[in-house]
Amino acid sequence: MEEVIDLEQALATESKPATSLKASVMDAARGLEGAEARSAGLRAWLDVSRKSPSAGNRFATSLSMVSAGVGLLMFVAGISGVLGMLNRSRGGIDVLLFLVILLGVQWLILLMAVLGWIFRHKTARGFSALQALVGKVGHRFSGDGDGWWNRLMDGGGAPRSALLWRLARLTQGAGICFNLGIIAGLLGLVMVKNVGFFWETTTEAAMRETLGSIVRTLSIPWSAVWPAAVPDAAEINASRWMPDQTGALPPGPAAWWMFLLMATVVWGMLPRLIWWVLANVAFKNALGKLDFQARHYRALWRDLTGVDRVDTDEKPLDGVLVLDVGGSGIRQQDLRPFLLQKLRVHPASWQSVAVLDSGAESEAQGALRLAPAGVVLLAEGWALSPPRMSALHSQIRSVAGAETPVKFLVANVSKGLPVAASGEERKEWERFVDSLRDPFAEVYFFA
Repeated sequence: MEEVIDLEQALATESKPATSLKASVMDAARGLEGAEARSAGLRAWLDVSRKSPSAGNRFATSLSMVSAGVGLLMFVAGISGVLGMLNRSRGGIDVLLFLVILLGVQWLILLMAVLGWIFRHKTARGFSALQALVGKVGHRFSGDGDGWWNRLMDGGGAPRSALLWRLARLTQGAGICFNLGIIAGLLGLVMVKNVGFFWETTTEAAMRETLGSIVRTLSIPWSAVWPAAVPDAAEINASRWMPDQTGALPPGPAAWWMFLLMATVVWGMLPRLIWWVLANVAFKNALGKLDFQARHYRALWRDLTGVDRVDTDEKPLDGVLVLDVGGSGIRQQDLRPFLLQKLRVHPASWQSVAVLDSGAESEAQGALRLAPAGVVLLAEGWALSPPRMSALHSQIRSVAGAETPVKFLVANVSKGLPVAASGEERKEWERFVDSLRDPFAEVYFFA
């Protein structure tokens, strides 16, 4: 994560890459293809271009400080929560309030976090309010003179996902500290005070049955191995605070504090541990999926590799399907030399875009089977329609798979012959193809 932030910092201030850097980048990427080549090359560029002080290191340090502070705060909050459950006039803890407030509220927060993750595309920047708050605090402490935070959060994709999962891991660690505080507070009270346990209600029979069901359900994970930590019906009945009862409660029974202890461990801390592990795995997976397909990454990579989008340095591909989008009228014999010499592809089939129209699925699959090396989409520069091209790209991916090379070839027509697109048309096509975030799609321009 630190390297990703440092890369954003370097990109914000770096001018065109020097020739010497290009050589080291190509050496690092030699023998690799696609996202692996881009990752290795950009890492080599970063090793030389990294700025000091490092934005990634500052953020990691500030996040560690925030994590320690939040963890300590939540630990104290857990202890305070247990002390707040203690009815000092009665000298006891209301077990129902303990379960509802200290454990039930945690599950409510977890449920809201899960719903926030499910509907994350429609909500704010973080998976939860606490996660967003921790991220902003860490960001504020680390400083951001280079604007890397907004580029990461607004750019989407794996970098943003990795940052959010890193924050999610931190917030789950805070939840673990909160439950450790509950455990410490409960054990501390039991060890140094004569603490009793009680419950009260105006609906005697209903609440007794409900509390019994709650106890039996929550204690399922440990009842067989530690039955002493499960209050039985007699202990539950004896713990009820009666309306005419006065004075302090006697200590115990011990089954209640052992039950609350185990309930906190199993139903409070264990879910947080599980979510911490899942967040950590998701964080590492997101880092592993970095393909550096954002526009500024692709622009840097083109500068480093010297690709001007007129020709390609990839290995020759035999058997591509050329789809003429919109019927440009360009003849095969006029474009064939460019395809062979610049794009280094050998057409196996030349079709109009209608081959992928609705209802022609079998014909499309047949055409793609005859072109195992990929697809070349031929279009005129002025004819860019992002919705139509996005739909066509999705159709190709659904039929040919996610890793089939797709090359957009842009050429205008003059007197029946292909000519170069204008500078403005090139910019629009580059912006559109970059927006697809497809590591196996690129745009080239006839020249």
